[in-house]
Amino acid sequence: MFPKPRLKTGETLLLEVETLSAKAQGVATVGGRPILVRETLPGDQIQAQLTRVRPPHLEAKLLRVERASSQRIIPRCEHFGPCGGCDLQHLAYEHQVLWKTQTLSRTLKEEGGMNALPEIRVVSMEEPWAYRSKMEFSFGQEGGRVTLGLHQRGSFQRIVDIRACHIAPPNISELLAVIKEAANRFGLPSYDPKSHQGFWRYAVVRTSFDRGDLMLLLVTNEGPPEPLEALAEEIPRRVPSLKSFYWGISTKVSDVASPSRMVFLGGSEVLEDRVGEIRFQIRPTNFVQPNLGLTGPIYQAIAEEAQLTGREAVYDLYCGIGLIALSLARGAKAVYGVESDPENVSFAQRNAALNGIANAAFLCGKVEDLLKGRTLFKAGPRPDAIVVDPPRAGLHADVYAPLLDSQAPVLMYLSCNPLSLARDLKVLLQRDPAYRVGSVRLFDFFPHTTHMETLVTLRRAPP
Repeated sequence: MFPKPRLKTGETLLLEVETLSAKAQGVATVGGRPILVRETLPGDQIQAQLTRVRPPHLEAKLLRVERASSQRIIPRCEHFGPCGGCDLQHLAYEHQVLWKTQTLSRTLKEEGGMNALPEIRVVSMEEPWAYRSKMEFSFGQEGGRVTLGLHQRGSFQRIVDIRACHIAPPNISELLAVIKEAANRFGLPSYDPKSHQGFWRYAVVRTSFDRGDLMLLLVTNEGPPEPLEALAEEIPRRVPSLKSFYWGISTKVSDVASPSRMVFLGGSEVLEDRVGEIRFQIRPTNFVQPNLGLTGPIYQAIAEEAQLTGREAVYDLYCGIGLIALSLARGAKAVYGVESDPENVSFAQRNAALNGIANAAFLCGKVEDLLKGRTLFKAGPRPDAIVVDPPRAGLHADVYAPLLDSQAPVLMYLSCNPLSLARDLKVLLQRDPAYRVGSVRLFDFFPHTTHMETLVTLRRAPP
């Protein structure tokens, strides 16, 4: 056996990229050792410089593509590469979807122990651009000027100043330019996450795809109100699609665009939109799926899996503003939503009234607390179908037992994280073998990124 070659940081190598990792990094091998290289694709021949030689893998920086993969295309966005928003713009869209399908299948098998999976049904986007209904931008500082954009890949502090973001509707890019120009006139610096000093922090923009309206939440550190009051007068004049303006104040150290308090500065207090037949209203901090173009097909798929006849009791756990529950309400006898955020619960009730839906009830509390001791399913009717749509971390450990004890004939799990989905399904299927995987559907919710949305339906065999 030949000894493995000694590799050093800074060394330049000629590599053949073989596969993509789970984080969409190209994988090449030297002497049997994997080397990860960003922005490369299977079939690329590249020149790369080693940046890390420690186990479990090596990493290298792409210097030049000597021979391009047949899957490679020219990225649409001028910011692709440095910007941390997109990972896959250099990969043809049909190959993005294929890679996600393979990644999901591998994760469910390796992490979930599901070796006998049904065929994954895939729903992709006809037009995989301008799809995001919500964008969170961060303020930065460069050359004495305020910048506004997305974090540089791998950086906590550096911000890529965005001129145009192609996964967001075009009027958002127009709005960004106006915000930056106006903010630079006040002489107030952007917030520095290291020193925790500075004023401008985030711009959160939401879009109504039904009406084309925008809602803006500008988040700052504690400071004078006059700049925000001036912007609330100026920006809507220059960007007519901006219909709602909020100021958020945050003194949090964590890098999260969640204000401690909000001040309404003008326009409409709510943004109205539609998913299928369901109209809904939101404020800046309400949770709504960020791709409304595929949200309708997801809700339609959930309805198909639930097979409602009008006699069922349906539970929507982690319901947000209640859109899944409301989309199922007209086909069920009653729907029950559970959500921990009081404002989301308030808007779920508001949206039920907006749609004239009287058979929907929404409860405020953590799912694990309301299910503890099987309280929820004892207080209400026995569930005929349950939908869970937990955060990225997945289900709380206290949720497994009451979910299974309910013996719901249909249990649907909607997830934005294949890893936590696989781990949760493994627990559920091992604890109750009466459940079987009925279907797996992948929705390409986030084109040009590594993220996806997955709906898995478990069906319980009759006793």
